[in-house]
Formats: sequence, structure tokens, C-alpha cells
Amino acid sequence: MPAKYSRHIALTEPLAAWVDEQVMRGEYASASDLIRAAVRLLRSHQETKDVQRISPGPSSKP
Repeated sequence: MPAKYSRHIALTEPLAAWVDEQVMRGEYASASDLIRAAVRLLRSHQETKDVQRISPGPSSKP
């Protein structure tokens, strides 16, 4: 799917090197694909944390 919005991001050298390595290994078609996957994963993780925060957990009382 073509990107609708473009963003400039700055990465540290180690992160940029890791991204480049993943693309060279064929894990992702491009750095943009990797970043989109990372953002989707982070978003899912955050949504899970939000649900856990508002959902009552099991009570520790008998």
C-alpha cells in the first residue's frame, strides 16, 4: 500500500545499521516497511497495556 504521509525520522547509528541489515537480509522490503511493522507492533502493545489498565484483574481476595 503506498504511503499517504511521509515523515522524517532520525535514528542512532546502531539502530540505522540494524534496520539496514534487516533490509539486506530480506526480512523487510525497505526501511519504511520495517518502521511500519515496528509502529504497528508498538501500537498493539500499547493498546494491550491500555486494556489491561482499565479491565479489572482477578481479585486477590478470597
